[in-house]
Amino acid sequence: MDIIEITNKIFNETPLRTEYIETGLTNDNYIVTLKNDKVVIRIPRKENAGLFDYTLEDKILKLVANLNLEPPLLYYNKLTGVKCSRYIENVNTFEPKYIKRAARLIKTLHDANLASGKPFDIKHTFNMYKKRIKKPIYDTSFAHHYIDDLNLENIRLCHNDLVQGNLLFSDTKDYLIDFEYAGDNDPYFDIMSFITENDIIDHTQRQIFYKEYFGDLPSPAQKSRLDHFEIVHHVLWCEWAMMMYESQPLPIYKEIADLKYKRLNECIRKNL
Repeated sequence: MDIIEITNKIFNETPLRTEYIETGLTNDNYIVTLKNDKVVIRIPRKENAGLFDYTLEDKILKLVANLNLEPPLLYYNKLTGVKCSRYIENVNTFEPKYIKRAARLIKTLHDANLASGKPFDIKHTFNMYKKRIKKPIYDTSFAHHYIDDLNLENIRLCHNDLVQGNLLFSDTKDYLIDFEYAGDNDPYFDIMSFITENDIIDHTQRQIFYKEYFGDLPSPAQKSRLDHFEIVHHVLWCEWAMMMYESQPLPIYKEIADLKYKRLNECIRKNL
């Protein structure tokens, strides 16, 4: 179904206007203007088949509802992943000036100490991406042991996909959106998800984030774990980007694969 049909199905109303949001990497997102409301509708792409558990996301959205992290949810279909939330005016996606607020937002989720009952299985996810790739752009096998050797601690509900567009900031409230990758995980995975997905390579910016999140700069042991998770992220999402590029040859996926492979090699050299 297209956005007009879906809007009619949800609201029994033909939209006055639809505007495509360009930032989606795995979904088609639209700002939809109705007679008496303005909403955002997320429509998963058909290439997503088998990648997400929308029944789990439905459960997680209910779990985090009391944290008021997301804009008000108006509709969710756990069979299709179609989701509709109220549109929030005058919000900005993440940029460096919001780094302390981002740390507090992520910490709010972690400090709630919630559990979905289903882990975000890093190794299984990595293998799923890898198996879908027939013609890899890069060989990341030299770093696969970082996934095998990963030690998880303090497991709780994590977001697992802290890309720029999933953190929204306004004058009155900040938002954490899109929990389709969410599951129980080590909070350090989320910390490095934020750092790597937003390509924060500036040392000072990282220190600002760490100090706001931890209350102090990381100890040597904490820093060692963060470095390990950083490498894991570059391996995992390089494979994801290659998988996506093979099924949908869009330049953005090739750009992500290129960047992740570059950062992976930089991290490996730094940790030798």
